[in-house]
Order: sequence, then C-alpha cells, then structure tokens
Amino acid sequence: MNKCKLILVIILIMLVAAILVGCKEKQMSKENTIQSVETFSVKYNGVEVTPGTEFNESLISEEANFSEIASCAFEGTDKMYTYSGVELVVANVNGKDKIYSVYFITQDVKTAEGVGLTDNISKMIEAYGEDYNQLISNKYTYTKGEVELSFIVQDDLITSIEYVLKTNG
Repeated sequence: MNKCKLILVIILIMLVAAILVGCKEKQMSKENTIQSVETFSVKYNGVEVTPGTEFNESLISEEANFSEIASCAFEGTDKMYTYSGVELVVANVNGKDKIYSVYFITQDVKTAEGVGLTDNISKMIEAYGEDYNQLISNKYTYTKGEVELSFIVQDDLITSIEYVLKTNG
C-alpha cells in the first residue's frame, strides 16, 4: 500500500510539473508574439524611433527645440521635440512619455525603406505597395501594427511624411 501511495505521489508531482512547464512555455510564446509584432519605425541619428514606444530624449545626441502643446489625442499636454530633421510629438500615455508622432522636416531623413521628402510617388509605391488607404485624394496611408505611415503627394512628389500612433479616438 505504501508503494502505491508513493507511485501516486510521484505521478501527481510529474503532472503538476508538466502543467507548470506548459504554462511557462505558453507565457514565453505569448511574450515572443508581442515582441514580434511588426510596425513602422524610423531611425533618426542612429536611434530607432517608433510611435507607441517610450521616449528617452537623452538617446538622441542632437539638441532639440522643446515646446508643449495641448494634446489632440490624449488628455493634458504633449511635448514637442523639434530636431533638424524631424519633429517628435510625445504624449503621456498611462503615465509614461510615449512617442505619438514623427514628422519629417527635411529631405535628408528617409524612411526605413529609403523614401524621403521630394521623392516621387512611384518610389513610395515601389517601397510600400498599393495597399494604402486614401481618404483624402493626395494622402496615402499605410498601416502596420499600431502605427500609420502617411505620405502627402502633390504633383507626383512627396511633400509630407508622418508616422502616427493609432488611437481609438
């Protein structure tokens, strides 16, 4: 009888261990899925800038002009950092400063796919395809994950590029 109880205890321990390992693998799989979600981002001065991620001003070696503006997408005020090539709007989201938008100022800055201001529309379509939304006749918006990448085109030339975090509002 003691031998049966011992075998039963061993089986129960193995069962609990298998359940715990399975839960850990499921949690790790979920974390990997979250980290592997594709989205749009841009590199500026060697720093990956992605709407929806926390902003650390000290990572960008260039000094910015700083101002605050009333938030259009969130409560309170947004912080605006204007560098020589881009303008970043940073919003307070759940108590953390997160990048809301990245707006290109000069043609020296390029998207990760190599598209910049004054490039023609064919270069944009070659890089991003024809799966865009066009709610305004000259504004082409691509969506990947929680980020929208918009191009404004006039006379077949790109005159504006902006990355924006999608919001529900």
